[in-house]
Amino acid sequence: MTLIYNYNHMKKNYPIIYPLFFSFVLILQLIFLYYIKYLNQGLTLNEFSFKNIGNIFNLLVILCLIIGIIFYFKRKQNEITSLIILIFISTLTLFITYLLTLVEIPSFELYMLGQPGDKVIEAALFTLYQFIMFISISFVWLIVLRSNRVVLLRSLYNAIAMILFFLAMTFIFIQTREYSSDHWSLTKGDRNVAVVLGAAVWSDNQPSPSLSGRVDRGIELYTNKFVGGILLTGSNAPGEMSEAEVALEYARKKGMDMEKVRYESLTTSTSEQLKYIKKYLIDEENINDVIVVSDAYHLVRIIEISKFFNINIKVAASPSHLNYKKKFYMQLRESIALIVFWSFAL
Repeated sequence: MTLIYNYNHMKKNYPIIYPLFFSFVLILQLIFLYYIKYLNQGLTLNEFSFKNIGNIFNLLVILCLIIGIIFYFKRKQNEITSLIILIFISTLTLFITYLLTLVEIPSFELYMLGQPGDKVIEAALFTLYQFIMFISISFVWLIVLRSNRVVLLRSLYNAIAMILFFLAMTFIFIQTREYSSDHWSLTKGDRNVAVVLGAAVWSDNQPSPSLSGRVDRGIELYTNKFVGGILLTGSNAPGEMSEAEVALEYARKKGMDMEKVRYESLTTSTSEQLKYIKKYLIDEENINDVIVVSDAYHLVRIIEISKFFNINIKVAASPSHLNYKKKFYMQLRESIALIVFWSFAL
């Protein structure tokens, strides 16, 4: 895509309809994005809340761009082709992403970061949309601040810098909010249920240390009478038993009372597992607390997703320990996943 910004023409006054039109389109974009986010999780806009960090972030991005556009037209610039193209591409990208939520596309047995191919493609398109929005913000504000040289190239660099900045802030957020067993008060009760989230399955359908550690924590909660039952979750990658089935077999070998264990093997992501909890567990009369079990680095994202679903859960960390490099990698991966969920509810 080549955009040409020409400053050699005579400046001209634009009627107020121009900034109003762009602002209207961006407000529609925002509403549409909110709609897609809640649609992604099987929710309606009736459950919308500004208590969610992601919803606030979406709003601030649009406001920053709208305010920039208002000042942009006050500068009496006579060239709006670049701005029109940027807004058009962002709108088109958002619409294409919406279509993908309606049509089931083949995943081609592609798995990346433990996610099926269709989810990877959706996340990539959403990320492209956000990247274009950052370019647009930088573009209009560089013009407003009278930085007229190589504006589009600088906007590209600034957009990359914005993404890295928000990723760094999310990483710090996870560092400062990380939950451990010592930071969460659990109450004993046989009407509580431990929901053990799935994790990787190794060759020969063996549980990874992460998966076995989560199941061990669930069994510990049951043994110590914090819960009266365990729900194992998690689907499978091609050629594997499901994470839940592998966890079930591991629990059986550990001597767990199998009458107190159930499993589901359809969910493929943390958000789907929280959606399952909302749909099937939260309103059950015989359940008090739902205690979600996962690795410590994962619990922050679990809590943030639960806020989006407006459900009250408790969390418990597995006993798994990671070396510094592995922990850094997992927290970085969590940061990417969290900012994607905040922004797009994926």
